Amino acid sequence: MTQTLSPVEPQSSGHTWFNRTTLGVSLASLFSDISHEMATAVLPAFLLSLGAGPAALGIIEGSADGLSAMAKLWGGVAADRVHRRKPLASIGYFVTGVGTAAIGLCTNAWQVMLCRVVAWIGRGSRGPARDVLMAEGSPKEAHGRAFGLERSADATGAVLGPLLAMFLLAQGIAPRHLLFVSVVPGILAFLAIAVLVIERPHVPRRTPFSLFGELEGTGRPFRRYLSGILIFGCGDFSRTLLILYATQHMTGSLFSMQGAAAAVALYVLHNAISALAAFPIGTLADRVGHRRVILGGYLLAAATTLGFALAPPSPAWLLFLFICSGIYIAAEEVAEKAYAASLLPIDRRGTGMGLLAATNGIGDMFSSALVGTLWGLFPDHGWGFGIAATLQLLGAARIASANQGPAGHA
Repeated sequence: MTQTLSPVEPQSSGHTWFNRTTLGVSLASLFSDISHEMATAVLPAFLLSLGAGPAALGIIEGSADGLSAMAKLWGGVAADRVHRRKPLASIGYFVTGVGTAAIGLCTNAWQVMLCRVVAWIGRGSRGPARDVLMAEGSPKEAHGRAFGLERSADATGAVLGPLLAMFLLAQGIAPRHLLFVSVVPGILAFLAIAVLVIERPHVPRRTPFSLFGELEGTGRPFRRYLSGILIFGCGDFSRTLLILYATQHMTGSLFSMQGAAAAVALYVLHNAISALAAFPIGTLADRVGHRRVILGGYLLAAATTLGFALAPPSPAWLLFLFICSGIYIAAEEVAEKAYAASLLPIDRRGTGMGLLAATNGIGDMFSSALVGTLWGLFPDHGWGFGIAATLQLLGAARIASANQGPAGHA
C-alpha cells in the first residue's frame, strides 16, 4: 500500500534555517545573476556589432520580460502539481545559463531575441519552485533570514556580473566571447540546486487548472495582499530609468566621473547597498513582522521616488537617493516573499509565489512604460516620478488595510 504524505511545515528551530537548501538556493541566485548580468552588460554592444540598434534592443527586452512574467505564473502552478520541485528549479537555471550563452552564436537580431526569450522563460519558470524550496527548507519564523540571504546573494551577483564584464572587456575579450564565458556561472547555478538542495516530500494537487480557481484557492488575505502589491508595482519602475535620469540630468561630477560612467557607478552602488541590506532586513522582518517591513520599504520607496521628482540632480543628492533605492528594493524583495509564505496554504505556495512574481512583473512593465511615456511627453521628469510615488503610497495604504497574517509575521 502506498503511503500518503501530508504537507507539513519545517520544524521550528532557531538554528536550522541555514542549511544545504538555503545555501544551495542562495548560491544559485548568486551565480545565475553573475551570468546574466555579464551578458546584459555587453548585449547592447553585441547588437550594435550585428547592425541592430536601440529599437531591436527594446523589442528583445520587452518580449523577454513579458514572456518571463507569463512563465512565472506557469511555473507557480506547475510547482504545486509535480511530485518534485527541485528538477523544475534546476532545469530552469540550466536553460537560463545555456540560453544566455547561446546569444554568442547568433549572427542577427532575431536569433538574439529567440535565445533571450528562451533564457528568460527558464528564468521565470524556475522562480516559484525555487521560492517554495526556500520556504520549506527553513522554519517559518526564519523566512525573513532565509529570503534575505537569497536576495543578498542575488544582488551581489548583480554587482559582480557587470564588474567582471568590465574587467574582461578591459583585457581585450570581445563581447561575443564574453557571452560564451557567461555559461560557466550559469552551469554553477544549476549545480548548486541539483547537488545541494534537499527537497521535502509533498502531495501534488490534481485539480483541473483554472486561473480564477487558482487565485481563489490562495485565500482572501493573500488576494488582498496581492492587490496591494499590484498597486505599488504600478509605480515601481525599472532602475534603468534611474540610470537614464542620472546620465541626462546630473550636474557636476561623482568621484571624478561624469555622465554615463557616473550613472553606471551609481547603479553598481545601488546593487551593492541592496546586497548588504537584504540579510539584516530579513532578520529585522523576522523580529518585528514581515508586513511592517514591507510598509516601511514602501514608504521609503515613495519618499525616494518623490526625491527624484523634486530634489536637484546634484551628485550628493543622487548618491543619497540611489542608496535609499537600494535599501527599499531589498526590503520589498525580501519581506514580500516571506510574508506571502506565511499567508499561503501549504498546497498553494507554488501557485501563490508564481502569482506574486507575475504581479510584480506586470507592475514593472506598466510603471516603466508610464514613467517613460510621461517623461517623453513632459520633459520635466517630475510628473512621471510624482505619479509613481503616488501609486507607491496607495499600494502601502492597501497593504496597511489588509488582514494581518499569522501572529508574529503581520
